Amino acid sequence: MSEADPEITLETYDKHQIKIPKSIATRSAIINMMIEDTGDVNEVVPLADKSCTLNIMNRVIEYLKKHAEFDNTGADDEVINEFDKEFQEQSDEIIFQTILAANFLDIKNLLELMCKKVADEIKKCKTPDDIRDRFNIRKDYTPEEVEEVKRAHPWIYDKNAK
Repeated sequence: MSEADPEITLETYDKHQIKIPKSIATRSAIINMMIEDTGDVNEVVPLADKSCTLNIMNRVIEYLKKHAEFDNTGADDEVINEFDKEFQEQSDEIIFQTILAANFLDIKNLLELMCKKVADEIKKCKTPDDIRDRFNIRKDYTPEEVEEVKRAHPWIYDKNAK
């Protein structure tokens, strides 16, 4: 790291501090605005969103550093896609927390990548019950309420309708 690229200190939601190069930190639109607002790279940038824990921020920074490296070296799409595919292979909890952090930090390409992973998982499911099972989503309706909806809107459940 050269003198031209000072380090920024981020404070995670769980009160850990991480030092990263400004060029990496400013890939987040929110962090970039916070730095511009203070005008001081020596000031600690607090990340107030619950998703911005040390574990998740380390993942986000790994992604940002790797993509900065890809931009600097002119990596081909195959190399980038391979990294992105490996990066997506996480537990559901990490994926969802990364989505929340990317959204909060306004890192569009990371947000899109992780949302694509969730969308791909949903596409593999054939029914709403499959989606609930895949993502461990509890049903909000009791069986009686489901039957009431079926009686009120039979056309929704008509398998012959096209």
